[in-house]
Amino acid sequence: MWRVPIFLLALSPAMADERTALYGLWGDERQCAAQPIVPGASLLAQPFEIRPGWMRHGIIWCRLDWLLVEPRGDGLFASTRAQCGEDAVRDYRLDFALSEETLTMIWDERVVTGPLPRCPEQS
Repeated sequence: MWRVPIFLLALSPAMADERTALYGLWGDERQCAAQPIVPGASLLAQPFEIRPGWMRHGIIWCRLDWLLVEPRGDGLFASTRAQCGEDAVRDYRLDFALSEETLTMIWDERVVTGPLPRCPEQS
């Protein structure tokens, strides 16, 4: 008899619908405008781009395995296993906390990025 692994039951359509609030570009004013990190320099600040199975920040890409997504108070909390890198890959526990239209990322339960507003849509 064929059995569904228990972890697949957690990946319900409802979970996928809830996490769509996290998708898009997130960053401060400089990141959203892709301004130079240092005035006159060629390296540009970049926003975080989050999509269903991945996240990108500049040249660094992360594969996201979604673990938990749940509504909380005025927003949403999600937890992922992130595998990030270019030449070498490193594993992180990456949590997302969406509150009042700002996103905070918590890396390995100790390093905080944000809160970051959503970047304006570009036409």
